[in-house]
Amino acid sequence: MRNIILNPTKRRVQQINKRIQQYYRPRQKQALIVFTTNIGNHPIYKVSLDTFPALGTGITTTMVSEIPVQEIEKKQYIFLLYELYRHWEKLPFICRGYTPRQVRWFRQKFGSRVFSEYTTVNWWRNIR
Repeated sequence: MRNIILNPTKRRVQQINKRIQQYYRPRQKQALIVFTTNIGNHPIYKVSLDTFPALGTGITTTMVSEIPVQEIEKKQYIFLLYELYRHWEKLPFICRGYTPRQVRWFRQKFGSRVFSEYTTVNWWRNIR
């Protein structure tokens, strides 16, 4: 997957990066949450930037991308996620709604910052 990015995906990645840049706070614990929702018969790929404060206040969620499944192929979506993963070195990727097998596949292809939503380890421990 080295340096492979398709043109429609490249534009989307740039838009998502700009949106993340608006809300990214390097001194706070934040993660990119990757998930797919099924609203009626229209599944949508979603990526959100969630902020997890140190003290017991609520989690802040900012939706950075919503792409209908019809507008992007599965392969392009995986390239899009890979480019986001490479660009944001300090953000863990949390996969919501994916099977453990799919999360393992992402972890093998992308790297060690990919986690399942059910992981109980501290996501930020090894990320500097």
